[in-house]
Amino acid sequence: MNEYLEGSVRQLIERGRQLTATIPRNLPRDYDTLARTCREKLIQLNEQLRSLLDDPRFSYLKHQPERLRSFKRLVAELDLIETMGIAALDRANDEDHKLNSLLETITREIAYPFETPVVTTLSQQYFCIVTDLNLLCVPLAEGRFLLHLPDLYHELAHPLLTLLDDPIVEPFQNAMLFALQETIEYLDAESIKQDRRRGPERPTITLQRWKICWVKYWMVEFFCDLFAVLVLGPAFAWSHFHLCAKRGQNPFDVPLFGTSSHPADDARMRVMIVALKNAGFASAADNIAKRWSDLVGLSGYILEPEYHQCFPDSVLESISRHALSGVSNIGCRIASPSTADQVHSALNSAWEQFWLRPTEYVEWERAEVTRMIS
Repeated sequence: MNEYLEGSVRQLIERGRQLTATIPRNLPRDYDTLARTCREKLIQLNEQLRSLLDDPRFSYLKHQPERLRSFKRLVAELDLIETMGIAALDRANDEDHKLNSLLETITREIAYPFETPVVTTLSQQYFCIVTDLNLLCVPLAEGRFLLHLPDLYHELAHPLLTLLDDPIVEPFQNAMLFALQETIEYLDAESIKQDRRRGPERPTITLQRWKICWVKYWMVEFFCDLFAVLVLGPAFAWSHFHLCAKRGQNPFDVPLFGTSSHPADDARMRVMIVALKNAGFASAADNIAKRWSDLVGLSGYILEPEYHQCFPDSVLESISRHALSGVSNIGCRIASPSTADQVHSALNSAWEQFWLRPTEYVEWERAEVTRMIS
């Protein structure tokens, strides 16, 4: 095994060197941060790989399992840099350039406190952000349409919650922790109720699984949704409606035996509607709520009793209140009915046009995309 690692580590070092040489030098300045991040990460990774060859500990058999684990971890890191960061730089095209320009405008409009991520049209699924690279991935043709672009705002929120030791964004992170604390207190109280009833063991176990979901996944997703709603307005809630109509499953889904990475779609919409009303969009919120009720009714899914236990109104209202405080306290612009920023207006107008003249919307959108993104 020592011979294998001696050869494979050296080959991986050379792969890192070749990837460094692959980074284009002639891209617009929008890509400078991503190029620098990839270059620095490749240098650090090769240093760690060389330590697998040079560290005297790894000459002893007892340290070989640690050496192999480190090798696997560094392979995974290199794969991420190559398949996401370097690929985004190497394949950058006009569609990417236009979306990067659009995202730069968005971050200026909302007073985004971090560097604007680089956008790439490499995503094979949906919108996502690789926070280690500050790389936002969208589907190939997304820049030619408007109805899903509000999801850019959701992805912008993820770095605000994951990057540590920056006092500028700590109020938003602390707001999420306060909301999480209140949610955990609610779940603990529900567990105590179950214990007093001396009923079946399963409800208590289910509550513990929900607690894991809230801590690891759900609260982050709720706060990213609320960030998007608060800085953009109704367009993000409509985008959630659109995604659920096209790809959603059970809007009341609550895990009873395992965990899930995202909260129930209906709970996400409920908290958005609360936030919209708090921000002054009461009429739009009522319209969205009615359309959402129609969509859910058509889906045929049945609301189970556990759903409201997992996502009670009191918890969602608390989350919405803390999110509004958190976004305000990091200096981001909160949207209101009078907000008239360019991209904000275009994305909200798109949904207004869609509902007002659905049969003519495609032509309207084509002209608006040309005006806004070209």
